[in-house]
Parts: sequence; structure tokens; C-alpha cells
Amino acid sequence: MTRNIVAKIDLILHATEDFQKIAEPLNDLFAIEKEDVTKQELSGHFGNPILMLHVEVKKKRADQFIKKLVSLIPRETMSELLTNIEERIFESSMYIRFSKQSLVKKILTLEEKDPIRIAIYTPTYVKKEIPDTYRKLLNQNND
Repeated sequence: MTRNIVAKIDLILHATEDFQKIAEPLNDLFAIEKEDVTKQELSGHFGNPILMLHVEVKKKRADQFIKKLVSLIPRETMSELLTNIEERIFESSMYIRFSKQSLVKKILTLEEKDPIRIAIYTPTYVKKEIPDTYRKLLNQNND
């Protein structure tokens, strides 16, 4: 059964960073094609070029993405995520931030500075059930 899940990936690429170095692991790890990535060109505070990258996957594709994501998260990191899941939930979505540098090496490590941000949303209608909903989502894909 496909749930009404949405997964969004957002990251910022600075002028010194190469889009291809991010696109390749996204494709290899999550089957996200370059064409699936929305690019928005912006200017930084000093006029430097910045590229905002965004990917959104829904329903069955989001389920597949989450299953693959969970399989790549090291066990100790998953344990930390599950224990502190309340800290990662904001307005019914769960946010996980991973290192861009590690992603290039096809490794997922938690990172808060200059990260690749993954937001996962699944409808939950009782606010106090939100953390358990995301725990179940991560656990059931952790086989």
C-alpha cells in the first residue's frame, strides 16, 4: 500500500562546488536523475553565485526513497535519530540533515552546517502521534 508520503531534498551549492559531484551520488544512491533536480540561481551577500537545489518525490517513489535512505544510515546514527526524533519534527514534517561532503563519498553522516536537508512528510492527524508515526516509518524500512 502506498502512503501519501512526500520527501523533499534541499541544498545550497556555492560557486566553488560542482553540481555533478552532488548529482552523481543522488543518482547512484537514490535513483534521482539530474532532470529531477530543480535549480534556482541566486546571489550571495557579496554577489557570489549560489545555486539552490530542490528535489521532491511523492507516494511510491517517496516510499522507495525512504527505504533506500534508511538502509544507508549507519545503525548508531539511526539509533540517535529514533531517540531524538522529537527534535527533528517541525510542523508535522521530519527533518534530517546530512553532510554534503560525506554524500559526495556516498556516506550519510548527520551534519547541521551547510547540509543536504531532507524533509519527510506523512499525514498525521493527532499531533501527539507524530513522533511515533515517524519512528514507525523509519523502523519498518530498517529491515
